[in-house]
Amino acid sequence: MQKNMIARKPYMDTLRVLKDEHVIKIVTGLRRAGKSTLLEMFADEISQAATPGQIQFLNFEDPDTLEIGQWKQVYDYIAGRLATAGMNYIFLDEVQNLEHFERLVDGLFIKTNVDLYVTGSNARLLSGELATLLTGRYIEISILPFSFDEYKSAAWNSPNFTKDEILANFIFHGSIPQVASLAQKDQGQADALLNGIINTIIEKDIFVRHGINNKAAFYKVLDFVLDSVGSNVSPRSIADTLRANDIIVDKQTVGNYLRYLTEAFILYKASRYDVKGRCLLQTLDKYYLADPGFRKVRLGKAANTDRGHLLENAVYLELRRRNSHVYIGKVRDKEVDFVAVDRLGYASYYQVAYTVADETTLERELAPLKAIKDSNAKYLLSADWDTNPVYNGIRKLNAIDWLSG
Repeated sequence: MQKNMIARKPYMDTLRVLKDEHVIKIVTGLRRAGKSTLLEMFADEISQAATPGQIQFLNFEDPDTLEIGQWKQVYDYIAGRLATAGMNYIFLDEVQNLEHFERLVDGLFIKTNVDLYVTGSNARLLSGELATLLTGRYIEISILPFSFDEYKSAAWNSPNFTKDEILANFIFHGSIPQVASLAQKDQGQADALLNGIINTIIEKDIFVRHGINNKAAFYKVLDFVLDSVGSNVSPRSIADTLRANDIIVDKQTVGNYLRYLTEAFILYKASRYDVKGRCLLQTLDKYYLADPGFRKVRLGKAANTDRGHLLENAVYLELRRRNSHVYIGKVRDKEVDFVAVDRLGYASYYQVAYTVADETTLERELAPLKAIKDSNAKYLLSADWDTNPVYNGIRKLNAIDWLSG
């Protein structure tokens, strides 16, 4: 492993647990979030105890790989190189670029001496025929850009920066691995790279796949959502707002655009959850960004703009890393920023504000949590540094300490 490579421990631990299990390991997530690097690190780790012939790594964004041919030719290429003794570890990177890739995956999976790992940058990987073919036979590992601790280790591991400065950069510039690394040398070049990443995703994973002709309207919807992080939105509300600015796009089209953006992992949708009734609601979702740097390069926002919602975005992503489900909570006429349901089914509640130093702001942020009458854990997260007080069972924590786990 390269010395400057961050281990991505939670994901590596998951792969270690699943190694040699007869189940397909499908790693999904945003382009450039580190999927390929993760598999390369894991393949390197496996190689310490395996022979070179037991490992095959094919990248389907490499023209040389695509020149092998159609799915059956790729299958024959791999099958013809399988080691006869021991397990074979097959890594298929960005396999959705191969037409009828699901047949290749299914064909390799049925071999008892193959342990199969797959990555993809679009939810198409787990839609349609592949999901039907592989029902009950795969585990999805959803990867995000660097966590706060990973970001700090990779890009800001220096006594020259305070924790507050690191947090401010993390929630504003974002944490896509290569972008975070380049930013230490030249922030302008890092921004250019980030802009190229989002444009590539939109062109390759959205425009080409879905045949979008009205690109101007699509970008207006995208920019609206980027500017509305942490706010309740719906296809109708977006369409109405755009129409008021003489941009005509119907709510169904807006809904399709939002779906395409989530399928490409640019956005994550958080649905609303009635805490008292313990059920999902059908209106006014919120959308969070896989990387907040997209907002900066698209909209040209200043670093001190809307820090509360940017911190909320960071908390949402961290809750996704740690929990099975993350919702927006509704308690009568009040809203709780997040309801997180862990892998054992237990719920906890989170309110997020950049600062609650003002007493009025503190009471406003505590009110939704106080309205919840069950005994589950309740937290108020902010960038304030204090002695972690408790208010009627609600723990106030510093966001940096909490993000650090």
